[in-house]
Amino acid sequence: MTIVSKQEWLQAGLNQLREFGCQAISGEKLARRLDVTRGSFYHHFKNMDDYVEQLMGEWEQSYTLELLKKSHSSDPRQEMTQLLELAWNTDINLEVAVRQWGFSHPLVQAHIEKIDRLRLAHISNLYTVLVNDPEKGRQYGTIAYYGLLGALHASPRLTRSSLKALILEIQSLLLAGL
Repeated sequence: MTIVSKQEWLQAGLNQLREFGCQAISGEKLARRLDVTRGSFYHHFKNMDDYVEQLMGEWEQSYTLELLKKSHSSDPRQEMTQLLELAWNTDINLEVAVRQWGFSHPLVQAHIEKIDRLRLAHISNLYTVLVNDPEKGRQYGTIAYYGLLGALHASPRLTRSSLKALILEIQSLLLAGL
């Protein structure tokens, strides 16, 4: 019998979400993906809410906290450059799928709101240092972050190179004259 770790269950959930959307998140569908019985699911998770909570925790850790840590620099311009590169190389399908799921799942929505506050505060703080003005830093951070989120939902979907060009254009407009 195959033994599947908690991490494998969580990774399978992120993959299901990315590929098929939130309707693919069920114990049965995940067990089929992993080629195990559903009983294995309950070895690691109390119920589906527990799984969703831990799945969103994995999304937060892998797609926000680790990226912020990876981009950290004592030079705010360097950190901003690294964050921008991470932004246009983001897992667009997963980001969109999580956000769509949040419209119908309050637990997911709570995690999205938490992550948005964290991401927005971080980028606003960077802009504050870059422009030496807390109010402008907050405004620039808001424009840049929500500009990125809007671009992720554009239809037709932007190519990675188009997304990069848009992010760099927003950045250029915000920091013109500094």
